[in-house]
Amino acid sequence: MSTFLIILYYATLLGMTAFLFLMLLTVLINIFAKVPFVPTSKRIIRHIAKLAKLKKGEKVYDLGCGDGRFLIEAQKYTKVTARGFENAPIPYIWAHMRKWLSGAKMNVSMKNFFHQNLSDADVIYCYLGPDVMTQLGKKFRKECRKGTRIYSNTFSIHGFTPTKVWEKDRPHHLPSVYLYTI
Repeated sequence: MSTFLIILYYATLLGMTAFLFLMLLTVLINIFAKVPFVPTSKRIIRHIAKLAKLKKGEKVYDLGCGDGRFLIEAQKYTKVTARGFENAPIPYIWAHMRKWLSGAKMNVSMKNFFHQNLSDADVIYCYLGPDVMTQLGKKFRKECRKGTRIYSNTFSIHGFTPTKVWEKDRPHHLPSVYLYTI
């Protein structure tokens, strides 16, 4: 066997091992954090970004941003400061690839959003499960300043009264969207 083929074999083996490790790590993080990566269609993301009526200069945070779809879409409407938090490696890497391909100017950090300060956010977007939204409600009360708008895809925040609710639109396949204003 030639040296080239041996190097190619070990490089492929190393690459596959690294990929499998990242997949396993992503699955474990999703299980323990109770925040699985569930991509939202571009059509729904576009719909929610339009509902948000984002303004130039606003700081928009996406908690559990996955592959960065919402942040990229938000920047299409106006010049916002877009920041996302994702702690699972595969969606995080994918978010950076999408950022690069789209030319978006967004910041995606591989961090747990529960450990991040949200006090300077103008708009927060979430597509997270009910248990996580309940935990986030406490964080929002503690950290968010008056006027912060929180848009939640599908799930409400237990103990909060929404400012506005866009009910599920079955004919157009649109989820419920909840707006909370601190």
